[in-house]
Amino acid sequence: MITQQKKLQSAAQYRQLVPLSQSLVAKKAAFDEEIRQNFVSRKRFAVICGPCSADSPAAMEQYLLRLKEVADSCPKLLVVARIYTAKPHSNGEGYKGTAFHLRLKDEVDLDEGIVRCRQMMVRCLEIGLPVADELLYPQLYDCTKDLVSYWFVGARSGEDSLHRDFASGLDVCCGIKNPIDGDIERCVDSIYAVSRPRAFPYGCMQYATEGCKFAHIVLRGGQTKGQYISNNNIESISLAKELLRKQGLNDYVMVDLNHANSGKVAFAQLDNARGALQIGADGVMIESYLLGGKGCGYGVSQTDDCLDIETTEGLLRFINDAL
Repeated sequence: MITQQKKLQSAAQYRQLVPLSQSLVAKKAAFDEEIRQNFVSRKRFAVICGPCSADSPAAMEQYLLRLKEVADSCPKLLVVARIYTAKPHSNGEGYKGTAFHLRLKDEVDLDEGIVRCRQMMVRCLEIGLPVADELLYPQLYDCTKDLVSYWFVGARSGEDSLHRDFASGLDVCCGIKNPIDGDIERCVDSIYAVSRPRAFPYGCMQYATEGCKFAHIVLRGGQTKGQYISNNNIESISLAKELLRKQGLNDYVMVDLNHANSGKVAFAQLDNARGALQIGADGVMIESYLLGGKGCGYGVSQTDDCLDIETTEGLLRFINDAL
């Protein structure tokens, strides 16, 4: 049985509660175009960097200030702040992200959570970094679409019809991760689907899209029978590029340095970065926060293991110098 708890505010009301100034509207639009152009030109190496799941606005602000400082010192990098506001879990258990703000007695308050999401993203734009988020709940897209310059579709969602159809309507860059088992061919099929016009039902409305021209693959490794499988290797990236070109798609390939590629060990991202550069990746995803590891506490990831900010700064400078 599904029980209605309360009616959420409209996306317009959330935007009124946490508005964007005209200068930030212009800045966000400039970030959108900068990322789109870089997707085509590949003049700079894209780095999507941030915690597995953003939680505390205060900790995120402190992290973003440090990230902006190092980004400014790495001109060969296009750094985008990872502000993931909702998280999936294989068994459905675990921290679900800022959007699912918890009050006393573990009561979820989505209204408060969405406001906090917007506050973090607005602060990120004020600091001077573009925002990336996962398109986990299409129902929440309108609540932050004016803030997000880079969307990602996760490994559990890439083959879902609604996520594919919805992503086909995006006019900004969209990374699509390979499925949990690491399969690359099925991910390329998903990118093809996202790149084409779609018609689909959503709520009580029929929608139509023109296809997203800025969709690309994200290699995140796989897991089969409890064993992690890396696809941060020349064989995987060559296969991905070949399959993409055969379907007439942009052969831009991003590598997720964490998740199955690292066996979920954050420090393996350091070696993975070297590997990604050697095999010709066009960008990487890095999971890091103020403090390393995972657990509870200020600036510590509540979900996957993350690098600390000092190590992250060194990694970004290494990538910039190696290019």
